[in-house]
Amino acid sequence: MDIPKDLPDLDQLLAIYDQAAQDLLKVALSDGHFAGWKPEVLAWPASGTVAQPLGLEGLRQRAVLISTIYEGIPPRRDSRLAEAYQRYQRALPLYHQANCVYLQLRRQFLARGAGTERDFLQLYQAIYLEALGRENPFPLDTGEAALVQVGVARAPLAHGQAVAEKLQKEREVDDPRLEGIYRCERNDLTSQQPLRQALRQLAEEVVDFLAAGEHLAIRYNTFSNFIWLGIAIWKVITEVELLAVALEGRVRRAWSDKLRFYTRLGQGMLLKFLQAHQEDPAQIKPKEYWYGQQYSYLTRDMIDLTAELVKGANRLRRQAGSGFELPAVELPSLLRNQVSGRFLEYPHVGPTAKLPAWQRYWRLLRWIGVFRQAGRRKQQIHRAGLEEQVRLEAAWQNNTEWGVRSLALFGVKVRVLIDPHFAAVAKELELAKGGHKIVFFPTHQSLLDHPVMYQVLDSPELMAAMGWEKPVPCTQLARARLMEPASFKIGKRRFSLIGLDAQQADRLLEEVDGYVIMEHSQDTGSPTQRFAKLLEKRPGVVYGAGTTAAFALQCLPIQHGLFAQLPQDIVIIPMAFRGIHALWPKCPKGNLDLSPGLVEVMISPPMLGETTLLPRKRALRTQLEPATLFQAVHIATLLNPEPR
Repeated sequence: MDIPKDLPDLDQLLAIYDQAAQDLLKVALSDGHFAGWKPEVLAWPASGTVAQPLGLEGLRQRAVLISTIYEGIPPRRDSRLAEAYQRYQRALPLYHQANCVYLQLRRQFLARGAGTERDFLQLYQAIYLEALGRENPFPLDTGEAALVQVGVARAPLAHGQAVAEKLQKEREVDDPRLEGIYRCERNDLTSQQPLRQALRQLAEEVVDFLAAGEHLAIRYNTFSNFIWLGIAIWKVITEVELLAVALEGRVRRAWSDKLRFYTRLGQGMLLKFLQAHQEDPAQIKPKEYWYGQQYSYLTRDMIDLTAELVKGANRLRRQAGSGFELPAVELPSLLRNQVSGRFLEYPHVGPTAKLPAWQRYWRLLRWIGVFRQAGRRKQQIHRAGLEEQVRLEAAWQNNTEWGVRSLALFGVKVRVLIDPHFAAVAKELELAKGGHKIVFFPTHQSLLDHPVMYQVLDSPELMAAMGWEKPVPCTQLARARLMEPASFKIGKRRFSLIGLDAQQADRLLEEVDGYVIMEHSQDTGSPTQRFAKLLEKRPGVVYGAGTTAAFALQCLPIQHGLFAQLPQDIVIIPMAFRGIHALWPKCPKGNLDLSPGLVEVMISPPMLGETTLLPRKRALRTQLEPATLFQAVHIATLLNPEPR
């Protein structure tokens, strides 16, 4: 259902809201939420008009319907995520093994003089397309099929399959080099087989992992980012609207009218939220989809509004007196971060203490000093006119010191863990020899991500895993005007808390640190291509989700358009910063509730762009499936898959 951007009047908004609600009720019915209910009670009570609004009886029925769905979501989420995670875990080791085999086969191909690395990649990708075009290995259940019908979910591999089948046209790849006999080593077992057969097996294993990852990420996006958050907010809005009508005549009319106004605002936000999730993510530049700050800000504002609605509604309820029959409205447990189930934050990470307000403010003031010192040092490096490598090393040391001092100031400890599969892939890749285009892919949930990232890249654990003798300066693809929140305006003059305005900070990041700054107003292709070129010289860092999370369990999709500009021979190393969101939550807006605690960083094994990214075909340029897979790696390593 398309939702107009500019709603001409409230009646039209209510009509669209009612239609969306009825569509979602049908999905809930398909998913078994109303098993045993009589069909006549499952109709969504219409809002009526401004002149003749819905009465108490209809609002009560709405509250019952929403509460029923709300109570049924956590167990359904748990069971679906558990099933998807089991499939993901079965495919994971085979995927890493397939990457090792790919590297073995490529070395033999080159040693025989059969062609170049590009020739080998083209042979693999032709077979990869055959594997990608197969039928979906994970049939949808009734509830998921209904969600796909509404447009808030999709089937795994749905986009890539259709395009791959169109490109392949059921033709076999015909190249005599595929008939040569090659040696493959798997789990200490050696076999001899034609190159075609070896490539087909590893392509199938890559596609199996691609499908399993998409399945996990789609289910997580649907049942955590959309349904659980959406139904929690919808429940509050429905109950507050009921309370506001029941309060008429018992409190001042202006107060109950104001409460109803904010429920209308919440309903409008829910429609915008639905619209974002209904948009096709395969588009090159989605308009409302959840890749950018707008979506993160929308969910933050929805959460903030929900909290204020609960406070305001209960305040008016108390004024109504002891005889008022409706119970107080409760803030949902998800928004209080007091939930149980699977894929929640690990219990051993996050805050370790609660600081009084004066200590938080004092530490934030001292942090400004740390920023200013780092800024002055950066300006000194800029003025020194150093040779490029010397400048980059000095800038990297300055950034690392800023990160270490920032974390020490706030009492944040960082523990680095290396996935057990890392060593085998790194050995086969000969990672320690260098010469690879490496991209570190951290999660992005907090303003503390950057200081943690610098400390991780400087850690002995990572350097040992990478085979580095000393820290290696990295480039970064960064959003423009990152420092803008640290400035304020008095009259016609703008002042910066850190001593640098946003434009100065961007310029120094590029000219001193060697970063690439993306301008929102321009085509992102050019800066991404510049970033890709820099990967030939040094590793890069990309926050693929693009923005910080609004609540603890919000794990945002990776921007698939990014991979259309990056080279296919990149090596991607995902990182998950466990427990970091709870140290400095994004909600409410302007929150300064920063706590000391522990961040545990899980570093996943290298993932090969050559085996995993879709071929450079125009119809496949969105790279939707690999991007969703990388999000799945984040989800699987960031959150605890076991029940809590």
